[in-house]
Amino acid sequence: MYPQLETESEQDERATKVRLLTTNSNCNPKAIASDKDAQKAQPPPSKWRRALLRHVPVFQWLPAYNMEWGIDDFISGITLGLTIIPESIACALLAGLPARYGLCSAFIGPLIYLIFGSIDKVIIGPTSLVALVSVQFTVGRPIEFAFLLTFLSGIVQIIMGAMRMGFIFEFISMPVIKAFSSATAILVIESQVKVLLGIKYLVPGLVNSVRTLSSRIHEANIGDLIMGICAIVFLLLLELLERVARNQKRGKALRICCRYLSTSRNTLIVFIAAIVSYTWLGYREKLPYALSSNALSSLPNFTVPSLTIETPGRTYSFWQVLSELNVGIIVIPIVGILTNISIGKLTPKGLVDTNHELLTVGLCNMFGSCVQAMPSSGAFTRYAISTACGLKTPMANLYLGVIVLLALSYLSPYFNYIPEATLAAILICSIFTLLDFKLPMRLWKESKRDFGIWLLCFCVCVLFGVEVGLFVSIIVTALHLLFLWARPEILVKIEELDEMQYISVVPGNGIYFPAINHLRGLVLKACTQAEFKITVVIDGHKITGLDYTAAQGISKLSSDLCRQSDASSSTLLILYRFPAHLQHLIDVTDNLVFCENETKVKEFLTQESLRNGYINLKEHIRASIDLGYKIDIE
Repeated sequence: MYPQLETESEQDERATKVRLLTTNSNCNPKAIASDKDAQKAQPPPSKWRRALLRHVPVFQWLPAYNMEWGIDDFISGITLGLTIIPESIACALLAGLPARYGLCSAFIGPLIYLIFGSIDKVIIGPTSLVALVSVQFTVGRPIEFAFLLTFLSGIVQIIMGAMRMGFIFEFISMPVIKAFSSATAILVIESQVKVLLGIKYLVPGLVNSVRTLSSRIHEANIGDLIMGICAIVFLLLLELLERVARNQKRGKALRICCRYLSTSRNTLIVFIAAIVSYTWLGYREKLPYALSSNALSSLPNFTVPSLTIETPGRTYSFWQVLSELNVGIIVIPIVGILTNISIGKLTPKGLVDTNHELLTVGLCNMFGSCVQAMPSSGAFTRYAISTACGLKTPMANLYLGVIVLLALSYLSPYFNYIPEATLAAILICSIFTLLDFKLPMRLWKESKRDFGIWLLCFCVCVLFGVEVGLFVSIIVTALHLLFLWARPEILVKIEELDEMQYISVVPGNGIYFPAINHLRGLVLKACTQAEFKITVVIDGHKITGLDYTAAQGISKLSSDLCRQSDASSSTLLILYRFPAHLQHLIDVTDNLVFCENETKVKEFLTQESLRNGYINLKEHIRASIDLGYKIDIE
């Protein structure tokens, strides 16, 4: 992790440690005086400078950049560049776009993230997850819809980041994210089965896809199947080399060689398959498998996408485009940022500024649409490669972007020799790592509620689409949180203080208006069982919040404890250790009192026991002397 911006408290602590170290190692008064003068000569960074460092993280790590970091980032950038090229082509085909537009998405995002990115191991580019969701909203429509979807997704992300709406993603729990990822992996694998069989169609939804595949299975091509299986076997074998690279008993040179062979396996299979296709076409006019198609080699033009789309048959206004894209302009931003947040939580620091990530990824998508890019985000496969290669800072994005630009400029015609089955194999092997069925097995044993949420999200995503599953899971999670808000943990039991019984009520956390009726019901149930003869003590030391409605509900609870019209025959309600700033919200009644300490509670319990006849007069006189107050005996 590159250096992070220090807070003022961290700076003071570090300065204190430096002074103590200097004092212990060198007690020269002149040296100490000069050290103090040097510290005074370095004023803390201004507010504007701190804001610049926070919003433009490149200035945090760039001044400390050194040769060691440069070498590691150069190696990582080259490796990631060679990896992202075949992945981008495969993701473009998954989204129903020509291969060229996948590469357009693989250079603009990394260059922007180099400057504004806050997570060092996030590499922005096309992902199978975002591509699969995108195709649900662009299938059967002109290609311009994909670019406008990228632009609008970026705008939505920027608006969400500017409005500090990152807290919304805190409502997406880990079981939901895992179920969402596993379901997406299954959908991607299913979508690539038809490519392995050489059958071409593009329909939304798993059910429709399976139905179409089963009806056209007779069109399967054995050549595509053989090429795809060979590519999968090759990728799996090279992936096993990673185990050799982790074996410390092996030689250093062998481990380094195995590591880079493993991380470059996607590039190697594409290179080998392209050579096979090129050689085959030198002897035969036709290949037994399908090849990918691509536009001519050239850099994309930088143009702001038009908000209207014109086709030979129809012209779409901006409002018609929004109607066609439907909830895609909301789903794509959420899906894209989820991956970045998940990767950020895997880093050593484990903290993510969601609002900053929204702004950064939004910029990547907004400017990406100007070069005909598809929606992009971080990817777990690229995170794994960057970690294995020892990436230190986002500088690797620069080398990655340059490699992709060179590929767009000079290598685009040669992408026509890449078999589609090979690209399908790359997607299948890359997305397979997202399948996680260990978590639901653990949840089944330890948390049935979380398992139910995981199962619901997984089934809905697979059957009805990832966007529907995501929204349903968020709604279910929010409803569960509302239930916990309305039914907080409240402990009600009979306790004794100096052999005087009382009903102890201990609410947990805050008591707000959805929970006040639940609290009143529990208290009244306990009082009914005690025939309204025992004092009620509500211990509020755990209460962190109380709204007006809940405060009035507590006042009404005191009225509920009155069995007759006069307060002398009612049950006393003691509010014990309530925070002082919450007490003014509660209206005091004749049978409601506040107590700050146990001595005061004991006093009121003694009075109530005497009134109810539970202790005799002599004992009460003795108790009053012990408690420090005096009563008059008629």
